[in-house]
Amino acid sequence: MSDTRVTGGSGSNSTTGGGDPIDQAQRNSEEYKKVAADANQSGGTDMAYYLKLQRAMMEEQQAYTAVSTIMKARSDASLTAIRNFK
Repeated sequence: MSDTRVTGGSGSNSTTGGGDPIDQAQRNSEEYKKVAADANQSGGTDMAYYLKLQRAMMEEQQAYTAVSTIMKARSDASLTAIRNFK
């Protein structure tokens, strides 16, 4: 099985050496909370804030999608093995 990681950057998937998709999702959630807290302090009218927020949300969505895909593949493999065993 390949080891694909979802990371920040330009919003593309890439392989990195640190953490799994769940850790990446947690880091993205923390980044989202930080950006949201910054908005509360500045009023949230700055366009840069909204772009940062959108990027953080997209990265989190990609991380959850990666985790979901991995879990589905594992489940499908397990079900296939069980069916072949019978």
